[in-house]
Amino acid sequence: MIFTRLTRDVENAFRAARFISDHIIVAPNLDAALESCENAIIKAHQTHDSEAGTLREWFTEALGGAENADQLIQHCKRIEVQPDEIIVREGDPANSMHFILDGRVGIMVNGGSAPVRVRSLGPHTTIGEMGLITRQPRSATMQAELVSVLYELSASSYERIRRENPGLSHALMTYIITVMAERLSFANRAIGVLQR
Repeated sequence: MIFTRLTRDVENAFRAARFISDHIIVAPNLDAALESCENAIIKAHQTHDSEAGTLREWFTEALGGAENADQLIQHCKRIEVQPDEIIVREGDPANSMHFILDGRVGIMVNGGSAPVRVRSLGPHTTIGEMGLITRQPRSATMQAELVSVLYELSASSYERIRRENPGLSHALMTYIITVMAERLSFANRAIGVLQR
């Protein structure tokens, strides 16, 4: 359980009553609370297999077969980014999508005076797929929160797949639709929680 934005008096009272423990955390704000939860989830699901093996396994499951996985890997470029490094900026042309193999990437939107982190994404997550398909400018900034390894599929490689490999193109589009449906479901649940 995580409490956020407690007044000093309430937090002191909780501590005096020994209500706050290892299982009950106090975070300074909602962003820090969410990051703590995300870190716990990512840590619980981290794998320690070899990079190539996990990428191929992920793509094999996502695309319905090892042949599709091997072909997609050939079209992707490996990128390693350091903490706080910007991967893409809000408003930039959407000329690629990324597959996060390892690490964590924050999704930031312009909040007026300062960027606001709306979500963090961990291993085996896809980002930038909507912009690649619609060719609309980036709707958010992607910034590495940890040392991260991503595989980038450029717009030109995506178009080449569409022209030359209908089987892989269909499998990739099916996967992208699944990812977008999951994101929409997540957004709907988040809106439902905020309306309570």
